[in-house]
Amino acid sequence: MDKAQREALIRLNTSPPPGSKIAAAKEFGIDLTLLVRTLEMSPAERLQQLTAVQAFVQELRSAMKTATHG
Repeated sequence: MDKAQREALIRLNTSPPPGSKIAAAKEFGIDLTLLVRTLEMSPAERLQQLTAVQAFVQELRSAMKTATHG
């Protein structure tokens, strides 16, 4: 994403057109800045982030099993 695209996306996120899906998402409480951050990442970086989150979730599941089985 180049600088102009990033700026346009930030403007769209901060002032979405009334009645748009983006405006509805913002009103619902969705953090649209995460969209910008994700789009700035390369596909490889997104995959790396997903892998890290999956490992974290697996650790949580293991910890919950240990805690409940004592």
